[in-house]
Amino acid sequence: MQITLSSVVNTILCTSLMFVFIIITLKYRFFFKRLSFYTIILCFLLIAIRLFFPYEFYFVKEIPVRKVMPQLYEFLYHFELTFGNFNVSVLKFLSISWIAVSIVLLIKLMLDYHKTRYMLLKMRSVNDSDIIAALNEVNSKYNKKVSFTLVSSSIISTPLLFGIRKPIIALPQVFLTHKELCYIFEHELCHYYKKHLHIKLFCEFITVIYFWNPLIFMIKKLLNKVLEFYVDAKVNENLTENEKIEYLECILKIAKMKQTNQQSLFCTVPFSIISSPRLLERGNILLNNSRHRNFPLINRLFLLSALVLTIFSYSFICEPYYISEEYAENTFNKDNAYFVLNAENTYDLYVDSVYVSTVTKVFDPKIPIKEE
Repeated sequence: MQITLSSVVNTILCTSLMFVFIIITLKYRFFFKRLSFYTIILCFLLIAIRLFFPYEFYFVKEIPVRKVMPQLYEFLYHFELTFGNFNVSVLKFLSISWIAVSIVLLIKLMLDYHKTRYMLLKMRSVNDSDIIAALNEVNSKYNKKVSFTLVSSSIISTPLLFGIRKPIIALPQVFLTHKELCYIFEHELCHYYKKHLHIKLFCEFITVIYFWNPLIFMIKKLLNKVLEFYVDAKVNENLTENEKIEYLECILKIAKMKQTNQQSLFCTVPFSIISSPRLLERGNILLNNSRHRNFPLINRLFLLSALVLTIFSYSFICEPYYISEEYAENTFNKDNAYFVLNAENTYDLYVDSVYVSTVTKVFDPKIPIKEE
């Protein structure tokens, strides 16, 4: 078991294909309504495990690649960049840059997290007995002894949740009825007790490592959408038809305020989202129970497919096709072989008029070179 350039490349390609598959699948309303929250999260977890363990195992089957990959590896390993008196290969430069940027982003993530906590704790504490009573009323349903810090500020326009060990709920400075407060606390406490903040923070760590992959950011956005819709569906379970409408009106009320006063805080879970299409989708979920129905066969098949693809991705690895010069010199000669010069200044090697490989240099000057 080892980590090699090929194993990292293989991991990136396989996980990217899996990301694209999930993104495309969840864009179809048919699948989005039928796949459960836990199925989607488990699929993301499988991909995350693959990203964090880009290993090459002893049982892996090597697939030789004759085009592009040999030239790319030749460039990465042997082309050198000069910095003053230092020469460094392209691969080493990219590796150092990757690690350095990830460290910087990790430090930024930690600073942003503590900055957000500091900003929230500086806000005015909520001492209103009605608000505290609404929070205690909702919290008592979970039978868990978790204490939430309540703060309020004019710089935020939507209720939000922050913090894993010592959670904080921030409220905008706006009048909210007892029922609206209960809806807000139902929403935020569901996020907290279902460990959604852990999921969001875990996604941030993946982004720190794979910051250069645009698919990671698309998945983060999609995952936030899934978390919101899941909580709406859970809150929806115990509401009457009239209460569903009241809950939706509460979301719309907060969303309207958010359009005029927005303050973005790191790694928080907001109550309302400004996007109009998202609001329409949330409304559709609240007024239609189809998102929360059980479709066990579809979920099992989807999860099984993700598991099989993850395991299968460890069973093979693509390697550049390479012929050692010593072997080539003893095997090929001017009587049975020739080179064809390509536009990229590489050479296709033919033996007995059969293509063998593409090389970057002529290993035997006696073998003739032909034009394409």
